Amino acid sequence: MKKKSSKRAAKPAKQDLGVASLVVRGDDNYFAIDPKLATFERARFVVIQAPFAATVTYGGGAEKGPRAIWDASQQVELFDEMFGREHITEHGVCTLKALNTKCDGAEINRRIYEVARQVVAAGKIPILVGGEHTVSFGAVKACWEKYPDLSCLHIDAHSDMRDEYHGSKFNHATAAARINELCSIVQAGIRSREAYEPGHPDRPVHVYHAFQYRDSGTWQDEAVSRLSRNVYLTVDVDGFDPSVFPATGTPEPGGLSWYTGLDLIERACKTRNIVGFDIVEVAPVKESHQTEFAAARLMSRIIAFVSQYCLSKNTL
Repeated sequence: MKKKSSKRAAKPAKQDLGVASLVVRGDDNYFAIDPKLATFERARFVVIQAPFAATVTYGGGAEKGPRAIWDASQQVELFDEMFGREHITEHGVCTLKALNTKCDGAEINRRIYEVARQVVAAGKIPILVGGEHTVSFGAVKACWEKYPDLSCLHIDAHSDMRDEYHGSKFNHATAAARINELCSIVQAGIRSREAYEPGHPDRPVHVYHAFQYRDSGTWQDEAVSRLSRNVYLTVDVDGFDPSVFPATGTPEPGGLSWYTGLDLIERACKTRNIVGFDIVEVAPVKESHQTEFAAARLMSRIIAFVSQYCLSKNTL
């Protein structure tokens, strides 16, 4: 009989969360730009990848979102047709390696916070790519610490205002509730929520339901007016209609159209200061690249809006 080995299985190495160790080298980066434009020192935008999907309760696959959006971004034209400029090459985009997501919701947010804190401290704009919506809190916290007047513009089909879900405080259904512990929120595209969602008494949650506000209009100006000067933008792609982002965990019918959603984001960028944003809940499928390409295009469009309106204000 063979003796059992006395050696214990090696523990997985801890990931170094220092930005210097996470930077992706070479031209295999988001948008496939010149490596000189993708260094942490040069870039104004920094992509943090969090392929976390541990609390998904319906459609799976969100853990594949960051890599799929990365690949799709390399097919996005760098010339911005709306402004006639190449904002991505002008300001640079640094890609960080995906974070280790073998952990629970609280821990992944701690890891994201540690990385985002370094990004924000360096005067750069974090772009968080999920994964499920659980991941947003860590990035919001890092921005909130630098900008105490922070508010959040939240595009989503679901309010995500449960205090806990399936016994967890950090869950895809509690994302907005955790953010609301730090700041006020303006929600758009909502079409699925609980009957009772009080929010924090000192930090209001203003909700614009999709069935009431289907198209661009004065409601968008009202929504933006309820935001503070410094804003974090969180985009769950199911806030848009499934015709735009079909591959997501819960594709609720009747969301924002592509241009209505962009119009809202542009109005926010024109009069407020976007200090960070995320795109979450892309769950790619083999049969189509539509959703991840739309997400990459959305990322490039938000970069353009922030570059055109926010960076020109020299407020960061």
